[in-house]
Amino acid sequence: MIRIRQVRLIDDGNNQIGIVDTDVARQMAYEKGLDLVEVSPDARPPVCKIMDYGKFRYALKKKEHESKKKQHKVQLKEIRLRPKIGEHDVGYKAKQARDFLLDGDKVQVTMLFRGREMSHMEVAKQVMDSFVSKLADISKVERGAKMEGRRLSLMLLSTAPPKPKDHAKEAKDKDSKDKEPKDKESKDKHAMDSKEAPAEEGAPGSPSSDGAAPRNPEAPEAETPPSASPATGT
Repeated sequence: MIRIRQVRLIDDGNNQIGIVDTDVARQMAYEKGLDLVEVSPDARPPVCKIMDYGKFRYALKKKEHESKKKQHKVQLKEIRLRPKIGEHDVGYKAKQARDFLLDGDKVQVTMLFRGREMSHMEVAKQVMDSFVSKLADISKVERGAKMEGRRLSLMLLSTAPPKPKDHAKEAKDKDSKDKEPKDKESKDKHAMDSKEAPAEEGAPGSPSSDGAAPRNPEAPEAETPPSASPATGT
């Protein structure tokens, strides 16, 4: 509730009314069926506006929701190395870490030791330094190398702005996923329609079950030739 005697009033059309008594401003809002909302309480006198308070709260929540959607949630990614890893593999893993860092994520680089590999710590540090140097243009070491059991790890923090999201690609992927069930259904239906229906037994032009040609009942039956009598001797 507004307890101060006077306020600087803005009406529902964003027009500056000026400094008026609080009771007068409240009455103006009541006559329009709206609310008197204090939008700048730190000003002297405070700034109040005549508006629909319910719509005002809804607009604030919607704006806050949109801002949260645009925020990137930082995730922790891990890249594992070995003291005997090859230079090509170091470059490949550095490319993976670069993608994570450009997305705004943190990268934990972990060197794993097995057997007697811990006796060659200088080799592991050379590999780790080489890896970090490949990403020095977009990252910095947030936490230095620390030994934990058989693991030597450090943390890299991105110093580059995150890559903009390709919203067109996301929309295209979504459309392709939505169309996939429909395409499959149409293909199945087309395959069923293309199959020939089995011919009914006894139908004209269809072979009988034993493979013989069908008989036409209207055709005259062929005369059976007389059987030859056996020859007799004279």
